[in-house]
This record gives sequence, C-alpha cells and structure tokens, in this order.
Amino acid sequence: MSIMRVTVGQNERAFVLVNEKPERYLVPGRYWLAYPFHNVRLVRVNTEQPLAQLDPALLALVPEADLQVVELGADERAILFHKGRPVRWLGRGLHQVWQVERIPSRDHAPPTPTVRVERVDTSGIATAPLRDDVRALVPASDYVEATATEGTVVLRYVDGVLDAELPSGRHAAWTVARKVQLAVIDLRERLLHVTGQEVMTKDRVTLRLNLSAAFRVADARRLAVVSRAPDDVLYLAMQLAAREAVSERTLDELLASREAVAEGLFTQVKDRANTVGLELLRFGIKDVVLPGEMKELLNRVIQAQKEAEANVILRREETAATRSMAQTAKVLAENPLLVRLKELEAYKDLASKVGQVHLVLGEGAVPTLQLKSH
Repeated sequence: MSIMRVTVGQNERAFVLVNEKPERYLVPGRYWLAYPFHNVRLVRVNTEQPLAQLDPALLALVPEADLQVVELGADERAILFHKGRPVRWLGRGLHQVWQVERIPSRDHAPPTPTVRVERVDTSGIATAPLRDDVRALVPASDYVEATATEGTVVLRYVDGVLDAELPSGRHAAWTVARKVQLAVIDLRERLLHVTGQEVMTKDRVTLRLNLSAAFRVADARRLAVVSRAPDDVLYLAMQLAAREAVSERTLDELLASREAVAEGLFTQVKDRANTVGLELLRFGIKDVVLPGEMKELLNRVIQAQKEAEANVILRREETAATRSMAQTAKVLAENPLLVRLKELEAYKDLASKVGQVHLVLGEGAVPTLQLKSH
C-alpha cells in the first residue's frame, strides 16, 4: 500500500495524478492519500497568479466556481482586473482565470472574487480614449491614440484610406478589425526661408537672394493626399519664381522695382501653394546681396550721381542768388535815396561793433562821410 501525506497551502491548488492520470483536485488543507500498487504524483499550481494554463484533463477536475474560462473572438479583447487594478490585456483565444481569492462581504453576502474580467468589443473603429493605467497594457497593434492641441487637427486613415478629419482634442481608435492610423496636422502659421540663392540678372550680374515666406495649412485633407512633402514643394516654388523674376530684369530694374517683384512672386507662389493645401500669407525678398566688385562699382556710381545732384543744386542756388543781387542793384540804381538809406544802415551796424564813431559833417559832407574809430 502507498500512503502519502499532503499539505496544500492557502495560495495554491493541487492535482493528484495516479499512474499519470488526473484523479483528484485538492483545495487548501491536509490530506492522506492512499493508492496501493499505483504510481502517485502531486502537481501543485500557484493561484496567486490570476491566469492559469491547465491542460484539458486537469481543467476538467476544477469546479467552475474556482476557475473561469474566458473565450474571446477575433474582434474581442478583455481587461483582467486584480483587486480593482488592471493587470493584463487579454487577446483572442481561451483564457483561464482563477477565482479562488475572494473578499468577504460586510452584508453577509457571498464573498466576491478579487479577480474580474471585463470584455471589450473592438470590432469598431472609433472609441473613447482608455484610462492611462489600461492604456499602458494595450499593445500598439490593438489600439492607437492621438492628442491634437488647439491649432491642430487629426487625420484618421482606415486601411490606408483617409477616413475623417477630427478637430482638436483626444482621439482613439481600435486597430483590431481594421488597421487605423492617426496623424496630427499643425494648422498654425509657419515660416520658410530660402537663403543664399545665386541668380543671374538679364544683364549677367550674379547676385544672391534671401527669401522668406509665412504660410499655414488651409486644407488638411489636400495636404495629406496631394503631396508627400508639401514644405519642399513650397520651397521649390519660391526658388523657381525668384529665378524667373530676376532673369527677366536688369540689375537696375530689379533694384528699382523690388516691391513690384515681390508682389509678382507672391501671386505666383500662392497659386502653387494652394495646389498642395497651403495658404501663403506673406512672401518677400529679404536681402539682395551683390558681389564685392559689383557692390564697389555700384557705390561709386551712386556717389557720382549724388555729387552731380549736389553740383546742380549748388549752381541753382548760386544762379538764384545772382538773380536776386541783379534785381537789388537795379532797384538801387533807379532810387538814389535807397542807396543812402542802405549806407546809413551799414553805418549803424558798424557802430554796434566799434567803440566810438565820430562824424565830421559840413556843407555837402554827407556824400564824403568819414568814419573814425578809437
């Protein structure tokens, strides 16, 4: 006779195998096992881990109250809670969940298991965002989420096809039944700079241009569908438009009509931006950089022009002054009394600048007036 004494702990269960065939299921306690003339083996299972992996022969001995079998279809998932806290995300297939750990009830009701399974229907697409503790358990192959701040939108792709444009906020989707992607698109104003572009003018002067543009996304759907790199499309449009505008003008024409050139560039680049879903807000030429020799030559030309203008102004003023003097002389010649008054005014001014003035006057002396100072 073969006798075995067995003790089963509180957090375990045991199976008695007689000749490798499961015969008994043991709950916590002490047992005497007597199987004469048979090979007896004991298999212990730890029930502290909520999930079990029992083969069908052992599973058949476990009562339904101790072990729950959860079967999940292709479009189903489940959350395993232990003491109210999510601990596992369950995929499709069969799952064995221990229900032996229980919490006593205060109102004399039967104790409730500490382990709970919550099924989730993942056959759809859109869903409410998961709690952060649940989201940490879900693999990326089952669930996607995106948050769009103010000034941004979310584009949702289903099986590679653009499905919806979603406003700012938090958005989530299941990717179980169909593959879903969420892309955040920024609608706010941005800047794009094209620097150091070497361009040759119509009179074969090579110069460098620095261009700047302000733009934003006007049509998120068009942006996503039409172009793979819309910023690059806008950059190229700015380059080509600037080259065309400069090559059609001489350097003097370009410098003289800089604002008009910028307006033409704005119209041309705006049309190209609209085709990829962008709205051009501002566009202009920041700098026109000339080669060193050309800059020096241009400075000399400007200096010569300014000197010529200064000479013209000087001659004009001299001519005006001479004309004024001629008119004054003509008036004085026609009025001798005015000449004498002018002389007396001169003497008065002179007297204010010298210490003493003696006038010796006699008959007919005014015409021969003498001034002496001491």
